[in-house]
Amino acid sequence: MAFELEESEGGLRKGSRYEAFAKRADGTMAVLAFVFLVVWSARIAFREYLPGSVRATLLTVQGLIWLVFLVDLIIRVALHKQRFRWLISHPLDVIAVIIPAARPLKVLSVFTSGTMLASRKGVVKSTQAVVIAVLLLIWIGAVAILDAERGHDGAQIVNFGDALWWALVTMTTVGYGDFAPVTVEGRVVATVIMLIGVALIGVVTASVAAWFVSLTQGQDDAREEEREEVTRTQLLARIDELETKIDRMAGRAGPGASGLPHLTPKPPSDAGRRTEPED
Repeated sequence: MAFELEESEGGLRKGSRYEAFAKRADGTMAVLAFVFLVVWSARIAFREYLPGSVRATLLTVQGLIWLVFLVDLIIRVALHKQRFRWLISHPLDVIAVIIPAARPLKVLSVFTSGTMLASRKGVVKSTQAVVIAVLLLIWIGAVAILDAERGHDGAQIVNFGDALWWALVTMTTVGYGDFAPVTVEGRVVATVIMLIGVALIGVVTASVAAWFVSLTQGQDDAREEEREEVTRTQLLARIDELETKIDRMAGRAGPGASGLPHLTPKPPSDAGRRTEPED
């Protein structure tokens, strides 16, 4: 699935070479992102069940994909006309090189590029993007916390089920406290997940509020149009009634004077008048 994200925000000028490269590379980068996520998750979640050779192969695949991400980032920066501003406006691309497992979170760019992002098969609306982002964040957080905690003294999160439960309650800012990280790396992961959870709750709340406001505003506009139409109909009926009364008072039968709905009688033309010769 290729994401074609608009890049006109902030007045960034991409250039034809950058656009051509992005069209060719976006699909490949998205596929590699999910492949990396699967490989990384399998290597950590099922480490106890995988033989050493398989773990080494998965680690090699991770390294190769990370290298592709790095090369992609360098090429995009080199081709873009505003390199420094591009780096600032694309933190997810930079984070993907630092933490390649976060590459699928590029779907979050929907909130900075508009209300939807396009794909080859259609569009992913903002609500769907929120759901996808939350699920990815929970999954990545679970794998990351398991990798940071497992094998350390006093660790409470030692299997993937507990890690997934911990990530869910942490992302939703519930925090039951039945599991807690004990390592520095685990607490860093927890801090990031809590901050992202708070931000996502704010985004969802704002989106729902905006939807209700737009719905209410649409209903108000419809009622206002209906009132205007009723008023117009009543006004036309009143004008017609007044014209009829004026015609009766003037002793005229037939059409009225305003054209709504009567027609003003045409005066006799000069050609039809007979003139008498002057003495």
